Amino acid sequence: MDVITYSLRENGTGSDEYYYTVARFTDEVLAEAETLVMPLVDEYRAHLGAAAASREEHAFELLLLGTLWQAYSDDALGLPKEPAGLLAALADLRQRGGALKPGIDFLRGLLATIFLSSDDHGSIDQAEPTLDHFDRLMTWLVATGEFRQEIRKLKPWRSFFAARGDASEQLATAITFATWFRYRSEAVLGKYTEGVESFLAERYAEHKWREDVIFCGRQRVEYHLNMVGAEIMNLAFRTEFDRRRQKAVLVPGCMRLMPDGACTARPTALGLECQGCVAGCRVHQLSRMGRKYGFAVRILSHESSFSSAPDEAARDLAIVGVACVPNLVAGGWKAQGLGLPAQCVLLDYCGCKSHWDDEGIPTDINLRQLKRVLRIEPAVAPLPVDRTGS
Repeated sequence: MDVITYSLRENGTGSDEYYYTVARFTDEVLAEAETLVMPLVDEYRAHLGAAAASREEHAFELLLLGTLWQAYSDDALGLPKEPAGLLAALADLRQRGGALKPGIDFLRGLLATIFLSSDDHGSIDQAEPTLDHFDRLMTWLVATGEFRQEIRKLKPWRSFFAARGDASEQLATAITFATWFRYRSEAVLGKYTEGVESFLAERYAEHKWREDVIFCGRQRVEYHLNMVGAEIMNLAFRTEFDRRRQKAVLVPGCMRLMPDGACTARPTALGLECQGCVAGCRVHQLSRMGRKYGFAVRILSHESSFSSAPDEAARDLAIVGVACVPNLVAGGWKAQGLGLPAQCVLLDYCGCKSHWDDEGIPTDINLRQLKRVLRIEPAVAPLPVDRTGS
C-alpha cells in the first residue's frame, strides 16, 4: 500500500499497536500538562465558570494554541489586511455551497498560494508572544477557512489573556508546552507519520494554486496533535456518548469501494445510506454490522456536508466520527457544537480523491477499535490501555 502521509499500520500490520501507543502517550502528555499548564488552566476554568469544560480539554486547547503559534504565527505577520479580508469572505461564501463553489475554490487556491502558503514546512520560526500577534495569528487562521472549530475554541482564551494583562507570559507557557510536545510526539508517534515529510518534499507542489493548499500542507506535529486530541475528546465525551441510546457511525466517502457515480447510496438527514451494491465494500460490511448490533452507518461525502442534526433525533443520538487524522479534532468539536457527543475512530491511512490520490484509494479502519468504542462483543479483548472506560 502506498503510504501518502500517515499510516497506523506499522510495517503493514494492523493498527492495534497504534491505539495502545497513543493511549499511553496521551497519559504522558496530560502528566506533562500538570506541570506546565494546569495552573493556568485552573485559572481559566474559574474565569469561565459554568461554561468551563474539563481540565484536560482546556489543556489541549493550550497545546493547540502553542502548536499553531509555532506553525503559522510567522506566516501570519506577513499577511496583508486586504487579502486577509477577501480570503475570509470567500471562505464564508464557500461554506454556503451552491453553483459558485467551483469559482470560489479557484480564487481561493490562487490567493491562498500567494498569501498564505509557505514552502518552509520544517521551520519553527515564530512571532513574539504578544496579544497583537495573537490577533494576527487569528486573522490568518480565519483567512485559511480551515480552522473554524479551532478558532471557536481559541477566542475565549484571547479574552482571558486580555483580561489578565500578562498575555506574553501566558502565551509563552503555551508555546513551551508545544515545544515539548513537538519533539516528544515525533519520538513516540513519528513512526506513523514518516510519510508526511516525503509528501511535503515530493508531492505537495501539486497542490499549489488549489483550494486545499493549506489543508494538505499540514506539518507532522499537527498530525500528532490531532492523534492526541482525539484521545482526549474520547475521554471527555465518553459519559454523554454512553448515555445516548441511538448511535450512528459517520464514515467518509473515501471508505466506499465504488466511486460517486457508481455507488448507489441514498441520501438521509444524516448522510448517505449504503444500499449494499458491492459485497466487498467496507461501508457495506459496516452497515451489515450495524443492523446486527443496532447502530446506523451513514456516509459523509465531505466534512462540510455534516452541518446539522435532525431535531427529533439529536436529543438521543451520539455518533462515532471516522476521519483521516487532519480532520479529527475539528470534526469532534463540530459534532459537539451540534449537540452530538462523539467518539473518534481514525482512518488507518488516507487516500481520498479530493486531496491525496488522483484515482482514490479506498480507506479502512480498525474494526476491533470500533467495537470497543461501541461496547459491542465484550469478548473482544481490550487493548492494554482501554480508552473506552470499560
